[in-house]
Amino acid sequence: MTSDAIDPDFEPPRERVLTFDANTHARTSVATGAAASEAPTADMAFEGPDEFAQALRLALRHVEATGARRMCWCDPDFAAWPLGAADWVETLTRWARSGSRELVMVAASYAIIERECPRFVAWRRDFAHVVQCLTPEESLTLELPMLWVDSADQAIRVFDREHLRGRAGFDRADRQRAREEFDAIAQRGAAGFATSTPGL
Repeated sequence: MTSDAIDPDFEPPRERVLTFDANTHARTSVATGAAASEAPTADMAFEGPDEFAQALRLALRHVEATGARRMCWCDPDFAAWPLGAADWVETLTRWARSGSRELVMVAASYAIIERECPRFVAWRRDFAHVVQCLTPEESLTLELPMLWVDSADQAIRVFDREHLRGRAGFDRADRQRAREEFDAIAQRGAAGFATSTPGL
């Protein structure tokens, strides 16, 4: 999102900000600095790392606000997820402390998380009783999908990895497909992402 002469008709590009209505389960894409906004929709498209990260943050906040018990995340390496951000870990901590919570993560490798997300690594250690990390056998030969599904009726799916294009929302059919795909992969997974590194 990023001439010397100044064009008087020039308007700075409008950055889209995704907002969430907890009452209607609707997300709205708003152009900052302008009055225009899209009509609320329960099925929201996103594109690019910023919008993807924002869609994830909105989903996590909704999980906390509704007291959802379970989240399922799948990604080859979680490199594009804001797992190490302070606000992410703070929200995740509040959710985990509410009791009877479960997070299931599936990845081909957790190396990027271990190397670049120390806050999340510490959180994973402190809340090991809440988190299950898996690595399925097929991840050695097949690329895992990028998706999120939870018990708050949300689903997030990335269709275009290169440009991080995808959809997020409460569509029942898509949520069911995402849940079935995740469950099929997770059932073939072995434990990964140890809470401690041997020798340290």
